[in-house]
Parts: sequence; structure tokens; C-alpha cells
Amino acid sequence: MFISLIAPARAQAPAGASRPSLRLLTLVLIGLAAAQSAAADERFSYDASKPMQFFHAGDGGNCNGCSWIAAEGTIQRDTPEVFRQFLAKGWSGYEVVLNSPGGDPAAAMRLGEIIREQNLHTSIGKTTGRFDPEGNRINTVDGGQDPGHCASACVWAFLGGARRAAGDGELGVQQLYDPETIKDPQAKTASALDRAADQAMMGNLISYVIRMDASPKLLALAAAQTPWREISWLKRQEIVELGIDTSKDYSSPMTVEPFGAGGSYIEIISRTTFASFRHRLYCRGDASNVYLAMIPISKYDSRTFEATMRGIMAERSVDLISDSGKRSFPLKLAAIESAPLGFQTSVQMVGATMADLQAAKRIEVSYDGLGKVDSEIVMGLQFDLAGDRRKIGIVARSCVK
Repeated sequence: MFISLIAPARAQAPAGASRPSLRLLTLVLIGLAAAQSAAADERFSYDASKPMQFFHAGDGGNCNGCSWIAAEGTIQRDTPEVFRQFLAKGWSGYEVVLNSPGGDPAAAMRLGEIIREQNLHTSIGKTTGRFDPEGNRINTVDGGQDPGHCASACVWAFLGGARRAAGDGELGVQQLYDPETIKDPQAKTASALDRAADQAMMGNLISYVIRMDASPKLLALAAAQTPWREISWLKRQEIVELGIDTSKDYSSPMTVEPFGAGGSYIEIISRTTFASFRHRLYCRGDASNVYLAMIPISKYDSRTFEATMRGIMAERSVDLISDSGKRSFPLKLAAIESAPLGFQTSVQMVGATMADLQAAKRIEVSYDGLGKVDSEIVMGLQFDLAGDRRKIGIVARSCVK
């Protein structure tokens, strides 16, 4: 681009013409360099009215939450396939951060299914920073997660998160509608086939919302908001009460389950930011031999998970936390094997008794000295002993033979 401004060095200038001065040339080059630098440093902000795109995002740090997948734009029919192709190229982070005005509801549900299938978390925010087109990455050192919104069909994609976090006024709901009907709401445009399709879509949404562990009351709120009115932005209390936000650690109430031909065990399902596990507590022979079995609900590669769990359980201890304090017991690996519900790791809590469990309120596995990935898995092994304490006594009287 400079050649058009400067004549070749050996060319002679026409009579009466003056050559560009060195000062002028320097000013031109400086100006162009400054313009290029300004363009490179310009803060990237994707237009959410455009089709949804996915970007690697983060500040370059090596921490939990330092990187994520930015999902920016309007959900189109092909958005789920675009997301699959994005994932196939590799990604960093456990979280999908959404910023979208909505779009195609059927595609949004398919997108949510993929998010759940990959055990990814969801939150709301607009990702900004410096964009690197080669890596399709937004460097957020000079940006970050600004306030964003997830409205209409975006909410269904958001529900796909294995863990979900949303704040006051970030999620907006309204009725399903055809944009053409907004031009004349009183026009008689719906055929019998249209109404049948609407009912089928509502049935699919109800099934989807239930499978994603949220309350169907969410659909009632959306159905009450006609499309020619402003979107209804959910309050934080509504988001929690409807089961939309699952960002807090969760432990299910204890249940007693039969163990083969004889014996029984306590089962508790835990869910943390990074992992979900099905925990089973039981005794072998008598109440002084306590075992803990752990089956991941999160999706892991069984070939690498066995090696990971063996490394985690090496010289590890478990803490039983009660009102009187914390007691630690060494863990002894008993077995790592394939089970009907997934890969199961079983350990003996050496020295602990069923009476110790009955006195405890929470179980935690230590993760001192572990790396980032292993410590995230161990965080999923923390759970509360919630529910009727007498159930532990029932299991103590029916130890596995």
C-alpha cells in the first residue's frame, strides 16, 4: 500500500515536480502504523443480532474460571451444528457464557442438549476483549464478561447447563411466536396445522424443561407474556425457586437402597461446580468396616478416569465433619471397576464406623497437593449427609456380607 504513495528510488521526477520529503514520508508511515495498532487494540464486541458464533475466551490464566466458551448472537437453525463443529476443534473451559436475544426455540433445545451432553456449565455475560482470528479467541485482559442477557429461546439453551448461574434480570421469557404475526396481531393467519405444531412444540418444551431439572412453571411465566409486550425479566428469587440457577453445591437427601441378595447402602447424589457423583455408603461384615463407593454422573473417558482416580486416592484421607469438629480417616482403595451406572471407585474409610457417619453432617475428601484437574474432580466428592439420620442406623444393621 506504500508503493502507490512513493515513486521508485531510481525514477526521475517530472520537470517542475518536487519529490515527497523524508519528513512527509515518515509522517505517513507513522500514521499508518498508528492506525493499524489502533485497529489491533480495538475492543472486540460481537453484534448479538447476528447469527450465534462461538469463541474461545479467557484472560490467559491457569485457574478455574480463567477460560470459557463465549456464545454470542441469535440462535439459528444451524447453530447446534455450528457448536458441534466448534467443539470438534477443541476448546478450553467448562462454561458456556451466553449473550443472546433468542432465536429458533427448537434449535435452542438442541443446543441445550449438546451442552448437557458435554457436561458444560452455563452463565450469562457479554464477552469482550481483543480478538485473535487465527485462534478464534477473545483475550479478555482488556475486556471480560460485561453485563449480558439471555432472552426468549436463549433460555432453553441456557437450561442445558449441568450447572447454571444467572443473576437478577439476566433471563427474559415470553410466548413462542411467529414474527410475521406481530405486524398484525388480529390477522387470522393460524391454520389447524399451525396450531397442531404449536401444541407439539409446547409438549417438547415441557418434556425438555423437566429433563433439565427446572420447574415447568417457567413455561407458564413465558406463556403469560405476549410477544407485543416487553419481555419479562426474571427476578433472582424466581430464578432460584424455579430451579433455573443450580450454582450452589447440592447434596440430595439420603435414601436406603438394597445391596444384592443381602445388605443395604445409603445413596446420596452430589453436584458441585465441576463434577457430579453418586455416592454410596455401606459397611462390610460389621459396622466397624465403612466403605464409600463413588460413581461419576459427569461424563469421563473410562480409559483415563481409572488412572486419575488411582492417583487421587493414593495416600488420601476423608474428613467427617460434625458439630463437634472434624475427624480424618485414611482412605484405602478397594476397587475400581465398571458398574451398570458408570465407572465405580470403592474405598475403605479406615478406622471409621457407621456410628461416626451417623454423628457427621458432611463428608469431604482432602485435595492437598493435587493439580487443577484432579482437584476439580475431588471437589465433586464433597457432600452433605442430609436427611433422616436413622437411615444410617438401618444400613448399619444390614451390612453387606
